[in-house]
Amino acid sequence: MIVNRFSATFRFGQGAMNPLSPDTLLAARLLAEGELAGALRAAQDGLVADPGNAPLWNLLGVCAARLGQPALAAQCWTQALALDPATPDAHYNLGCLAMERDDAAQAEACYRAELKRDAGHPSSLGNLGNLLQDAGRLDEAEDCFRRRLSSQPGATAHYQLGRLLAEQGRSGEAEAHLRVCLDSQPDDAEALQLLGRLLEERGEAGEAEAMLRRALESAPGHVVAGNNLGLLLMAQRRWDEAERHLRAAHAAAPGAALANLANLASLLLATGRAVEAEALAKQALAAEPGRADWLNLLGLALREQGRDDEAGQAWEQGLASAPDHRRLRQNLGYLQLARGDWAAGWANHEARLEAAAYPVLPSPRWQGESLAGRRLLVLFEQGYGDAIQFSRYLAALSARGATRVVALCRRPLLPLFVRQWPQLEWLAMDGGYPAEFPPHDCHVFSMSLPSVLRAFEPPAGESYLQADPALRQAWRARLPAGRNIGLVWRGRAEHPFDHCRSLPGPEALRPLLADHGVNWISLQSEPDEAERTWLAENGVAELGSGLIDFAASAALLAALDCLVAVDTAMAHLAGALGLPCHLLLSADQVDWRWGLVGAATPWYRSLTLERRRRGESWEALAGRMTV
Repeated sequence: MIVNRFSATFRFGQGAMNPLSPDTLLAARLLAEGELAGALRAAQDGLVADPGNAPLWNLLGVCAARLGQPALAAQCWTQALALDPATPDAHYNLGCLAMERDDAAQAEACYRAELKRDAGHPSSLGNLGNLLQDAGRLDEAEDCFRRRLSSQPGATAHYQLGRLLAEQGRSGEAEAHLRVCLDSQPDDAEALQLLGRLLEERGEAGEAEAMLRRALESAPGHVVAGNNLGLLLMAQRRWDEAERHLRAAHAAAPGAALANLANLASLLLATGRAVEAEALAKQALAAEPGRADWLNLLGLALREQGRDDEAGQAWEQGLASAPDHRRLRQNLGYLQLARGDWAAGWANHEARLEAAAYPVLPSPRWQGESLAGRRLLVLFEQGYGDAIQFSRYLAALSARGATRVVALCRRPLLPLFVRQWPQLEWLAMDGGYPAEFPPHDCHVFSMSLPSVLRAFEPPAGESYLQADPALRQAWRARLPAGRNIGLVWRGRAEHPFDHCRSLPGPEALRPLLADHGVNWISLQSEPDEAERTWLAENGVAELGSGLIDFAASAALLAALDCLVAVDTAMAHLAGALGLPCHLLLSADQVDWRWGLVGAATPWYRSLTLERRRRGESWEALAGRMTV
């Protein structure tokens, strides 16, 4: 929402001020009509006749400011205040001029001076609120915006307060104010794009898309709206539409917004166009040589082309100038871990904890010192597979004197983990981390355990989880005689690279089903109706919909002879149980834990990595597998 930066209102009252002169009224009319040069001449003529006319000096300053003469404008407003310290808007206008010079302290002083004269001055309250919000003084900003709303209710006041509430995470309140704003100004692009973002965050993708499209109709070059619409469409795998909007946003501000370029590069990488992403990063580097953000993007593009040495060099170059750059450290760490450079990889992997998704706890992080007499909180993180993979390190805690350990994991994992480590105190998470944590002396995130324990290489051993014998026997009784092999062909659609790791459907595994000496069992969670029909028509038993948690999944896996799966938690669980598993890996966006080449992984000895060749179909990969 664009708010007039300069104002020329006039006070009609008693006191030191004389009634407005004809010259003042003429200049004011010309200014209102947009005749800046004429207004300037009229004001100058009027001041020749009446040099003590403070309102006319104020008006002359407005003319000068709008004609691009800030020095003259400042002189005029200063003169107005010298003649009458209560000249309406003069302090406010000087504050606007200070903001154009990026002098926030002077601007704040001017706005507060205007508010001392008129405590309800709407524009001063709004601009001071913006300044305070930019400075992170959110409580003071909220007070300003609420005072403005009381003084002059309107679309601008509701938008400003809504924007602040959104920054504070008070989405419901923010939405209410933005909708009031749009009731009176339905085409306000800023309010539309912000409301669209809030709706998208709440999962209302349909209405969010509609709001963002309305914002772009109102302001076709709106960078934030175009970028956010592109991201929303990316999340829905609507790649072509997403690319159009991201490219338009980038074209509208080619050198202004890192987010636009990064998102466009992410789309190119997600759609297997790493060469184009590389060109985009190099174009950015040509404009800003050595910038760490562009070197990070370049490294990602090179990594996806298998040019790992060059990728590592790009990330190391970026870290040389920006050693605290989180994404550079993370990405270099992933590459180091994929190569088996464990010590360096785990050290750089710690950068992930700087991301906003991780809570900041009041307790210190555990650094590996003795835990005797102390209560340790272990926080499992990221996906189910990550939790299963790193749960192996719990057994090593007792060697550090840990007798009181509280572990926090997502609820579907709880029955499996409680059975395996009953000596720990287990708490379930529903969704994200809780607002309050149980009493403890220190904490550690699960994926930091290799670094903290200095257990850099994956621990040797066949398995570290066991299924419940009774549950396993119950599943075994339901299985037919002979060799039983499970199938999992897709993961969670919300995963950013699910389109790379998941198969288009179970039909991609058809070549495997040619082996009629095997009983094929679907362990796929939540199969849709088309998948159920295909399974029934091809003689595949459907048992995945009966898996209520990971204890049930472990029991069913333990009753099988083998598993064929894409990169999901079920593959991790099979490996942790020691069940033979063929893990299908895409040629694109392969996770660090599966290394760079080869069919073996040090994480799970029972896994065979089936790597799809670049350009190869999933069906072709299935056709050359032996299970």
